[in-house]
Amino acid sequence: MSKKIVIVGPGNIAHAMVARWLQVSDAKISVLARSQTYLTKGWGLAEQQTITLDPNIVRDADMIALAVKPKDLMTTLEQIKPFIPSLATILSVAAGISIAQIRVMLPHHGIVRAMPNICAENGTSVTGMSFDSVLEDEKTWILSLVRLLGHVVEIPEHLLNPMTALYGSGPAYVYVFLQAIIQAAEDLGIPQTQARELAAYMVQSASQKALIDHDKSLQQLVDQVVSPGGTTEAMLNVLEQSGWQDIMRRAIQASGDKATQLGGIPARA
Repeated sequence: MSKKIVIVGPGNIAHAMVARWLQVSDAKISVLARSQTYLTKGWGLAEQQTITLDPNIVRDADMIALAVKPKDLMTTLEQIKPFIPSLATILSVAAGISIAQIRVMLPHHGIVRAMPNICAENGTSVTGMSFDSVLEDEKTWILSLVRLLGHVVEIPEHLLNPMTALYGSGPAYVYVFLQAIIQAAEDLGIPQTQARELAAYMVQSASQKALIDHDKSLQQLVDQVVSPGGTTEAMLNVLEQSGWQDIMRRAIQASGDKATQLGGIPARA
């Protein structure tokens, strides 16, 4: 008998998870929303069929995935708490909200924190996970479910906020990088469609090489591309002069600080 998952709050991450699980999982998927407006926000017809406004949908759930905005999480839990089964496991993907904060509301449930990214829709997310009071067989099931979204790493909870900054937000860094490459390519006369295709494949292939040649440092891989006095050296000189590495460090630090701030909302008894 397939298990039942209820995703609460159909935002972008929720949509990515639902779209993927509908494709490759045998679990029963339902989405609890607060507004019909979500039916028109990029959800396909099959995905729309999972959405309901009735909190009773939670009553027989095996896992409840909390995908609401961090500022709304405690209020949402208050609203659905009367409907949550005693044996349901809670999976939160709300950035910055700790397991301890959720446990104030749900003292006897197994709780999981996870941070996937929007690449989950294609099964290529990077997801960090932390478990608390989850039975072993339930943990095995949840891990198998989240692995359908991509690569999974179980880590201590205190590392989830920096992981949010690095890998939850990470796709946006890559897309901004791609935008810059594509614009530069267009300036050089390459058509936009070709520029995007070539840039995306270039990032994909470079990333694959970094994984395959894991015995080499990234600097060694850089050195394989650079020829003295060549085009790559000219590019890297400009990047170094602009202080781009410091810019990236500060950007990621700001993202990590924001994740911590989001978790600062008072837990309600």
